[in-house]
Amino acid sequence: MNTFPLILKVNPMNYKLSHYTVSTQVSEDKYVVFSTRSCKVLLLQKENYHSLMNGHFEKINADIKNQLITAVILVPLFEDELTEIVEENKMMIEANDVLYQVIQPSSNCQLGCDYCGQQHTKNDLQAKDYEKLIERLKYKLSLKEYKGLFIGWFGGEPLMSLQTLRKVTGKLKELTSDLGIGYSAKITTNGLALKKNIFLELVNEHAVKTIEVTLDGTAEFHDKRRFVKSGENSFDLIFKNLVDIFSIENYKDLGANISIRCNVDSTNYQAVVPLLQLMHEHGFQDKISFFYVAPIHSWGNEAHLVSLEKETFAEKEIEWILEQYKYGFSPSILPVRNHELCMITSLDAELIDAYGNMYNCTEVSYVPVYENTPYKIGNIKDIEIDQKFNSLHLQNWNDIVHTDQKGYPCYTCKMFPVCGGGCPKSWEEGIMACPSNKFNIQDKLAINYIIQEKGTEYLMS
Repeated sequence: MNTFPLILKVNPMNYKLSHYTVSTQVSEDKYVVFSTRSCKVLLLQKENYHSLMNGHFEKINADIKNQLITAVILVPLFEDELTEIVEENKMMIEANDVLYQVIQPSSNCQLGCDYCGQQHTKNDLQAKDYEKLIERLKYKLSLKEYKGLFIGWFGGEPLMSLQTLRKVTGKLKELTSDLGIGYSAKITTNGLALKKNIFLELVNEHAVKTIEVTLDGTAEFHDKRRFVKSGENSFDLIFKNLVDIFSIENYKDLGANISIRCNVDSTNYQAVVPLLQLMHEHGFQDKISFFYVAPIHSWGNEAHLVSLEKETFAEKEIEWILEQYKYGFSPSILPVRNHELCMITSLDAELIDAYGNMYNCTEVSYVPVYENTPYKIGNIKDIEIDQKFNSLHLQNWNDIVHTDQKGYPCYTCKMFPVCGGGCPKSWEEGIMACPSNKFNIQDKLAINYIIQEKGTEYLMS
């Protein structure tokens, strides 16, 4: 498999323009060229750009040709690029030395979000189940030289079973300490129970350094969608929790990363900018790790049917990025190489829910329509500690794309190296999973160029 070489002497006849290249014109005589394989950006003068696009590589200065090769914009003439990408993905998946485990300590949730497909019940992960899970993790960690264990606390609402989180974390930290490897965790929470004291406990005692909270706009919009099941509003309570956390005197010294996600569809996309304004008024731009907007997706239901069209969302996303800069946030702009798409493509990641059920996808637990589907791989009560689950459903996603088994557009898409194909489950269900980058990458390249050349202030002028 080829790496990204630095070539000193180049025969232009031995190279071709990479298929995985996108570009945009940023001035009368300048073009930005971006490789989705290397995620490197080059600025080319008009003459060199046209020579590149038309295959006249011999007309390009030798130094620039070397840069183009290093950036994987020019690639060997007979290289099968998709094969290279897939092999790189497989190699990185195989080389992953951190074991990932998702734990859902509770099947309950205080909220009754109108787009959620989960069926919530008052069940917690039982001691006999998590004890067996820990034994299984101990076994899995013995299979190769792992450097760490990474836990994803998920729901329902994981803070509905804080006692379980506490007990399991203690045992997992003891396990990793005995093995001499690292331990870390993240949590996805609705934020309703994320009081300041709970936040400090999570960060200081339970190694939860990454926290994601959802706000679907300001109260006017959020409370119509993410309301407490008892009928109360949730926005003010969640927002106050965040304000209290960010007011901690040594907040930044804690090393915590709080991100805020805003789920949007056709009923609330107007709420993004007011939310940015409100967060700016409370200084969130200096405290959160990042803010991002996500389209509502199908969760075993038809929630995606009220989502914005892909192209419309992509257009609005550019507006939201510019607004973030206006209010002092630091949005990510260009995509990065994505070798390991999600836990579906992982060789060792698993999810366990409050019933002890095990899955290879975070979007199917507690959703009745997936109960008897291949995503469910067993129950911790019934499996052997050393049981292997080979060829899990869609785990061969890279091969599916590589061989064009299903006719998905990923086979020919220039964005495959950075999106990995989006959500395999969505494609299987007949739902387009293309991310917004596919539709607005040229605008993002232009924004990135302006920031690099003229600074963020220029965007606001």
